[in-house]
Amino acid sequence: RGESDGFLGQAITLGVTYGKLPEHTPDALLAYLRAEGTRFGLRYRTGIAVSRDVLERGVRQALVCLELGLIVAAKEDLNRAVELLAGTDFDVIRKQGWEEAFVRLDEMRRVCRSIAGRPEANLLQDYNWQIDRWSRIVQETWTVSEGGDNDEGEMPVDPLRDFGTFRELHARFRFIRLLPPGVLRGFAEAVNECTFRDFLRHLVLAVALDLRTLVPTSSQIAAFESECLGDRGMAAGVRDKLMATVTDLAREAADESGLQALLVQETEAEIVFLEGCSHDSLSGSFVAGV
Repeated sequence: RGESDGFLGQAITLGVTYGKLPEHTPDALLAYLRAEGTRFGLRYRTGIAVSRDVLERGVRQALVCLELGLIVAAKEDLNRAVELLAGTDFDVIRKQGWEEAFVRLDEMRRVCRSIAGRPEANLLQDYNWQIDRWSRIVQETWTVSEGGDNDEGEMPVDPLRDFGTFRELHARFRFIRLLPPGVLRGFAEAVNECTFRDFLRHLVLAVALDLRTLVPTSSQIAAFESECLGDRGMAAGVRDKLMATVTDLAREAADESGLQALLVQETEAEIVFLEGCSHDSLSGSFVAGV
């Protein structure tokens, strides 16, 4: 992502364009970031000289803190952000951002520690590496501690970019947990491990046929093909019922409209996938019970 595309960059561009911020504001920001990078570098250098990597890390951290601080203080209102930049020192905004970053990283660590090892996590195999990684966050340094399956060394964590991905992951986990424990337990035992896409695919069939299990029999898979799918795709009535159910679950799983929309879109993508399956590939898309 280009930094000029971020909230901070947009606010500065808006302010300079309409004369609410001095024309030298971008240069002042660069000078501030260089100073913060140098300060960070002197603090965390491992030798006599400050390495370029450490300097860049300091600049990046200061920039992320400014971005977060402005987002929180302005409540994502660009006009308010311009006012804050005009009347507030960069350092004040950065310190607010540092506090927000600490809160976000702490939430990521706590939630991922609570998810790791739970049966539902086996249904998120495509995200388990992130769950493991973020459960080992060290908030003070924005890094991941050693101890994972991979020899990662000192891996950085971004409380701006990574937090968005974490929120998506958490919403998927909460979505899964809305199903009855018995249903999830039976499915987890049948599949052992699967991706979130696999879970959604089985959910689509279960809701379409009003099943009380996510593990369909071969005859139920055949019924899904004959009764719910046709040459023109999924029957309208079945689709409406399915999307109404998933929308309700998404609203309960996530408190942000964007995350709710994501869960609905991912379910729709599985419907499209199933609509395009041949007879043989459709059968192979599910873990069938007896």
